Amino acid sequence: MKTRRILAALLSASALCAMSAVAFAEDEPKGYVTFFADKATIGQGLVCEPEVVPFYEGETGMDIVKRAADVNAVDGGFGAYVEGFADTDTGAEIPAAIAAVCPEMTGRNTEGYLSSYDYTAESGWSWFLNDESALVGISDYTPADGDVVWFRFTVYGYGCDLGIDNSSWGGNPALVEAVQTAELAKLMAESDTDSSEYAEAVKVLGTFGVSQADIDSAYEALAAANEQVDNNGTSDNEIGEPIPEDNADDKASADTGAEGVAVAIGAVLAAGAALVLSKKR
Repeated sequence: MKTRRILAALLSASALCAMSAVAFAEDEPKGYVTFFADKATIGQGLVCEPEVVPFYEGETGMDIVKRAADVNAVDGGFGAYVEGFADTDTGAEIPAAIAAVCPEMTGRNTEGYLSSYDYTAESGWSWFLNDESALVGISDYTPADGDVVWFRFTVYGYGCDLGIDNSSWGGNPALVEAVQTAELAKLMAESDTDSSEYAEAVKVLGTFGVSQADIDSAYEALAAANEQVDNNGTSDNEIGEPIPEDNADDKASADTGAEGVAVAIGAVLAAGAALVLSKKR
């Protein structure tokens, strides 16, 4: 009778571990995107440096933004949008090219946040998906693994200061040339943030009117630095870790190993049950 009780307990524990493994598998991220945000148009560089952000089944781009940054989200009737990013640096240094077309600029309206209508009546947060100006609101965007989401603060021409040409509908032409930053952002999210090459890449991404040549040079330098680190034997888990999931849902990230632990424990318990049974026989 005692043996049967032990066997039943072991098998029950094994079943529970198996169920836990399934639960963890369901809560694993569906994929990851690279996220960053800048306020180069007011001369202040990056608000959020590039980082890897997980997303889960059924989530939208707004979930990613809220996971990566402290933002004010507003429902404007056509879906939620980002009104402001948490930011306490009010010492704007407006680039000369923008000051020339926006001679009269105000200050900030919401304490602790860089928000829509700060500095000009045309300001706000625009976002880019894989280097292209997004055609949908962030709350209507369905994340895809490997995407790059780039939020940018505009103060002139509803994005003309970000390289968007609005002349086709009577707006202003682009004030600067559009640039491709997605690959550099991805590389930065996987890199050692303490290197001088990473610091230079941060500076480049946060510079108003930066050239594509400077972006490409920053990418090459950082890639070379990363290769040297790899050759010196630095383990992969020392750099580029995805940001943790800290929402109330308490979902397990892919690098926790929780599922593997549950399966391993279940296997051990099942083996123990088999041993008890064999001894009884």
